[in-house]
Amino acid sequence: MAATCIRPAAPEDFARLAEIERAAAARFDPQDLPPALADDALPRDELAAAHAAGLLWVAADADGTHGFLLARRYDDSLHLQEMDVCPRRQGQGLGSALIAHAETAAHRLGLRRLTLTTFEHLAWNAPYYYKRGFLRLDAADCPLFLLALLRAEAQHGLKRRVAMHKPLF
Repeated sequence: MAATCIRPAAPEDFARLAEIERAAAARFDPQDLPPALADDALPRDELAAAHAAGLLWVAADADGTHGFLLARRYDDSLHLQEMDVCPRRQGQGLGSALIAHAETAAHRLGLRRLTLTTFEHLAWNAPYYYKRGFLRLDAADCPLFLLALLRAEAQHGLKRRVAMHKPLF
């Protein structure tokens, strides 16, 4: 297997990112991820904005691109908005490498934490992030942007979602 590197995404990657996103979404039960959401991919303008901000990275090797992470900056946080790895390459450390890269970027930007929202009950969601140093945030401890994201997710039919963070002191 070729060595995988984490690199900034390029506009030429955008079509492949949509393929990876849809393939990863196919693992979800329709009760967790409604089919209308599973079939959607991140809009190209959102990918372009993250690319322009330097907050879109891919896990790639000589065989192609196998995963990506799109982040957004909110206040003192780098929010991991979307991370997907191609199902046939899951379990090979690509997600962990993408998170480590985002953590390095957050340090470089002087940010205090990584944040995300995820399903609390799926092994490849909240339990996966717990193993990587993330902690669940209660509503009282959530920054306003995370509360707003959780509300928006609920309005789109997502249930059993939690907010998490990883302090970067």
